[in-house]
Amino acid sequence: MIERLPFVLAATLICMLSLSSAAAPSSIDSIPPPSPESFVNEVFHSVVDSSFSSYYLVVNADTCRFMKYDYDEWIKYHLHESVPIVTLNELSEKVYLSRYFPYHWQQARLHQAICITPAKADSIFTLANPAMHKTKTRRKQILKEWQQLPAQAKTVFSFSLPQFTDDGQYAVIDLNMICGSGCGSGFTFIFHNTTAGWRRVGLYRNWGNQN
Repeated sequence: MIERLPFVLAATLICMLSLSSAAAPSSIDSIPPPSPESFVNEVFHSVVDSSFSSYYLVVNADTCRFMKYDYDEWIKYHLHESVPIVTLNELSEKVYLSRYFPYHWQQARLHQAICITPAKADSIFTLANPAMHKTKTRRKQILKEWQQLPAQAKTVFSFSLPQFTDDGQYAVIDLNMICGSGCGSGFTFIFHNTTAGWRRVGLYRNWGNQN
């Protein structure tokens, strides 16, 4: 009987571990990341005014600025919840590698976006550039016309190609808004995929000045 005791204890321990594993909540399964356009459709309202029926988007995807980051600074000031450093490192590495793969947004897959070339974006702001108009009277007239335009008609957005962790749970993207000379802002966003959709868990302002 004493000789069989170790085997009985081992069997009991295995049984207890099996029951414990069965009772523990299952971890979130890895999911494939969405297409870049599908992701943008879920998060573009982070910078695009909800009153806009459509928005101008530069067709060339930007390069995200999350190639280097200060973990302590992000933890202290920019993360709304704890994100493992290995997750941030993975996103940062993918941003770095994405520099070698230019991307153009697919208009047909985007909601509300009107894709425009960089040259077209520049032409939108030419109207408000005083240097483009010779006479003072003309400059005043053009400036007045610019000020009367709705915000939707004089705002251009540029987004970086989103990068996702391998498990599809986290994403990073730069969302930038330009509203004229010396007017605009740019942010790096980190999102967490939840049952309610993509939730913002990190935000860093890269630049900005709105007139």
